[in-house]
Amino acid sequence: MSEDAHEADRLMTAIVRSIPLRNLELPDEFFPAHLSVALIDSVFHSEDRRDDNVVSTAERYCNRFEVPRTRPDRWQPPPAEEQETLAALIRRYDEFGAHRMASEVFRDRTPPAEATAANSGAVLHAARALRRIGIDVLQDVPTRSCNGIERELRLSAGLGETTIRRLLMYTGGDDFVLGDGHIRTFVAHAMGLKQMSGAEAERLVRWSAYELIVSPRYLDYEIWRFHSMRAAAQDGTDTAARRS
Repeated sequence: MSEDAHEADRLMTAIVRSIPLRNLELPDEFFPAHLSVALIDSVFHSEDRRDDNVVSTAERYCNRFEVPRTRPDRWQPPPAEEQETLAALIRRYDEFGAHRMASEVFRDRTPPAEATAANSGAVLHAARALRRIGIDVLQDVPTRSCNGIERELRLSAGLGETTIRRLLMYTGGDDFVLGDGHIRTFVAHAMGLKQMSGAEAERLVRWSAYELIVSPRYLDYEIWRFHSMRAAAQDGTDTAARRS
C-alpha cells in the first residue's frame, strides 16, 4: 500500500468511526438556483434554525419575487442568463429599502426583529462586496479564490467565518473541499499529527470521498459539521469549568 493510500485509509477509518454516512443527500441550500438565494441562506441560517416550523428566509424571498430557490439539475447551476444576479438583488433593496426588505420580505413582522434587520443589511453589504470583485452569478464564484472572497466579505461586509464558509459550500461544485480550521484539525487528528496544511487536508478528504463513493462536498460538509459541533461542545464545557 502506498503512503498516500495508507493515509487515506487512516482518514477513512476516522470518518466511518465519527460520522454516520447514512443520509447522503445534502440539504436544499447546497443547490441554489441563484447566487442571491445562496447568500440569503448563508446569512440567515442561524436565525432560521431557531424555529424549524417556519418557512425559511430564502423561501420567503423566493415566494415574494417568484424566483425558484433550487435548480432543476442538482449537479449543474442554471445558465447565467437565467439567474437572478446580485445586481438585481441590490435593485430590490433600492426599491424597497433595507427596512422594508427586513419586515416585508425576509420576515412577516413589523417592526422586524433586531437580528433580522442586521442580517438584511449584511445581505446587501455582501452583495455589493461580491460585485466589486466581479461576482454576480453562481458561475462567477469558482473564478475567484476562496481566500479572496473571504477577505472581501470580511473587510467590506463584516461577515463572519462561518457565514462565509456556508456561502462557499452552497456555491461550490461537487468536488468542493475547503481546508479550513475544522477540516485541518479533523484530518490531523486522524493522521496522529499536531497540524496539517489546508492543501493536504483537501487532497486527503477528496481521496477518501472517492474511496467511500460519496461526494467530496458532502464529506467536507459532514466533517466540518461534526468538528464544529464538537468544538462548540468543548467550548461549553470549558466555560462551565471556568465558572465552577
